[in-house]
Amino acid sequence: MKNTHLISLLTELKDIFHSENCRNFDAGINAIIRILSDDPLPNSNEWAQATSMYRTMAGSKSGFSDVYIDRGTAEQRIAANARLDTIRQMLWDAFERV
Repeated sequence: MKNTHLISLLTELKDIFHSENCRNFDAGINAIIRILSDDPLPNSNEWAQATSMYRTMAGSKSGFSDVYIDRGTAEQRIAANARLDTIRQMLWDAFERV
């Protein structure tokens, strides 16, 4: 997956979090976006830093998994949360530790 796509997913993730009044992860997400904007290679120290940051935020207690969409109709919530889960899983897989 290209870094530009990862940046797009991270931006979408942040937008979803903001729509749920969650800004707890802004600093970390912005830092990862800054690192990826320099287009590091997957085996570089910069990539390892971005991976570590994402995995720490996503895998920690009270991390990303605690944020869910709780607005709209039941069908809208199901669809929105499915998209949120897809984004989180795609990023998790992309930042898999080597």
